[in-house]
Amino acid sequence: MNRLRPACALVVWAILTGLAAAQPPVSPTLATAKGEVDKVSRDSLVIKPRGADGRFEKELTLHVTGTTKVSMLTVQTRGGKPVPVQQDTTIRDLRPQQPIAVIYTEGPSGAVLLAAVATPAPAK
Repeated sequence: MNRLRPACALVVWAILTGLAAAQPPVSPTLATAKGEVDKVSRDSLVIKPRGADGRFEKELTLHVTGTTKVSMLTVQTRGGKPVPVQQDTTIRDLRPQQPIAVIYTEGPSGAVLLAAVATPAPAK
């Protein structure tokens, strides 16, 4: 009987470890924000999001990865009509006070920028 206890404990441990490993991964969640660019670096973007009341909220720092997509929204005339056009750009092309909308997710190391769409920076 005493010989069976360690073996039973080992079997129970193996089953529990297998069940824990078999759990499906947690689905990533999506979040959005819109506001203005505050700071830009090659690996992060800091924005000042606006709340529903139009006031600025706490700064949001987003980690930029190799799969982050950034685009610029402009208006072109086609067939005599204005048409919104989204063109790919880089994070380096963003400027402070530029209006922006972002889609991001929360990762183990913080918020990760998935996509950003900005309009041209306001003229000074």
